[in-house]
Amino acid sequence: MILASSSPRRKEILESVGADFRIVTSEADESVEDTLPHDEAVCKIAKRKCEAVLEKLKKENELHERTLILACDTVVVYAGMRIGKPESDMHASLTLGLLSDSWHSVYSGLAVYYKGKTVCRAARTDVKFRELSEAEIAAYVASGEPRGKAGSYAIQMKGAAFTERIEGEFNNVVGLPLVTLLALLREEFGIVPTEILDFTNLYSK
Repeated sequence: MILASSSPRRKEILESVGADFRIVTSEADESVEDTLPHDEAVCKIAKRKCEAVLEKLKKENELHERTLILACDTVVVYAGMRIGKPESDMHASLTLGLLSDSWHSVYSGLAVYYKGKTVCRAARTDVKFRELSEAEIAAYVASGEPRGKAGSYAIQMKGAAFTERIEGEFNNVVGLPLVTLLALLREEFGIVPTEILDFTNLYSK
């Protein structure tokens, strides 16, 4: 398995379930038309990442018969507006102010290449934040955690303190919808979880 991402969160999710993989970054263009529906937008970017790594492996003669490439793109949507990673601490503060005491959605697009076939699938999770004070937002931004995070928070870290309710897959908010991925692999490629995940050695390391 090749993970076409440098995201430490995606790496940690795959490692947590004993997946055997290596990382090859795509460096693909992540821009997309604003008019595209959110699920189509994340799938389009994920497919672009997947194809970029596929071409890189072909060029380096590292594409083998059983090579599986996994790419993912995640975006936060509030009131129909896509919110990516913050460009500055001020941007992060403004984003968290918007999300305070309201619902937002997290969309992830998965693209998987295997044996000459590429398939894309999207996942959505809805998240409700409790009301955040200006002091809480300032302290959280000062911690540095919002940097590099879609939506300016990490639900699996300090951002958990903001999350009042979640509807959908938790790991989707972290950055990789694992259950959706396993369903895609089973339904599209006939790959069952035990073929790529090692549950037996998770607690013996």
